[in-house]
Amino acid sequence: MKNNTVWIIIIVVVLAVLGVILLVSKPEVAPEKFVGPKNRQEKVVVPEDEGKKTVKPLEETKVVVPGASPVSKKGQVLTPSGNPVDNAALPGSPDAPKQSRSLSQGDIPKESIKLTVSASGFEPSEFNVKSGDAITLCLTSTDKTHVLKFDDASLQAVAIGVAGNETKAITFNAPAPGDYTFYCDVPGHRLRGETGVMHVK
Repeated sequence: MKNNTVWIIIIVVVLAVLGVILLVSKPEVAPEKFVGPKNRQEKVVVPEDEGKKTVKPLEETKVVVPGASPVSKKGQVLTPSGNPVDNAALPGSPDAPKQSRSLSQGDIPKESIKLTVSASGFEPSEFNVKSGDAITLCLTSTDKTHVLKFDDASLQAVAIGVAGNETKAITFNAPAPGDYTFYCDVPGHRLRGETGVMHVK
């Protein structure tokens, strides 16, 4: 009986040592390579981009505010690659209209829509635009951080974030006619009345 117990212990120890050795000395496996048939050429077919028109060259555009999206001669707001921006894209994505850098008073165009925001709300809280027009919306915070966003998903990409006493702008094409509610997206600000309406005719 004692003899069997000793052999069992020896076998368990040997198996444990072998297991440790196998785990430690496990060879690195190179990533698998795909080896296809020789002399075969792959063709990549890229479908035409049906939903977007490319407007080139970008030299025929103007930048309304520094750092924001350029506008074509025909009034189309464009991405840096020359495609029309998508107001429904995620804010900050390549297809979205670009928010400007921090602006000085001299950078703000006369024809822009100028809004101020504070704990008291937006001023003015309503404005009118024409559907399809290239709109430059300038936002100035007179106190703390604020973020202007629209409720409508078709304008999800149109967002401006400003720090206290800062002005930024965004240029976008006005959507279809209707009333579009905007608000401050900082928690608690909407509830205290930081809302407004863009009327599109």
